[in-house]
Amino acid sequence: MLRSLITTISITVLFIIISCNNTPKVNPVDNTSSKEGDQKKYPDLKLDEDFFDFGSIVHGEVVSHTFHFHNAGNDVLIVKDLIPDCGCTQPKIDKKVLKPGEESSVEVIFNSKGWHGSQYKSVALRTNSPIRDKSVTIKANVIEPKE
Repeated sequence: MLRSLITTISITVLFIIISCNNTPKVNPVDNTSSKEGDQKKYPDLKLDEDFFDFGSIVHGEVVSHTFHFHNAGNDVLIVKDLIPDCGCTQPKIDKKVLKPGEESSVEVIFNSKGWHGSQYKSVALRTNSPIRDKSVTIKANVIEPKE
């Protein structure tokens, strides 16, 4: 019994020693290179703001807000599509192709006809950046007109 226990412990210790010595050798990466070709290129859409609250608006009123954004990446940004979450929301984009550092804007137009109370409406900007979709959202409290 004691001999079996010693054999089991010896095999376990030997296995641990062998497995610890088989760690893969990793070559260090040189991040100090100043070559432009070594840098990965990607576009990056950065919004100045992603939410706007209109406060209270009268039922049937049409309101709009313009969201500004820029390409903070180092490759061309392409806005492939604008996807509103509702037919009452219409997006209009200023410029769909942005070189690094360039700016653009998207106007979000909301028609409150048929809506009442607190409303949140979003538009997704689908791009070619690693984070494919970014959204802007508007809020409005739709009230009945005073008589």
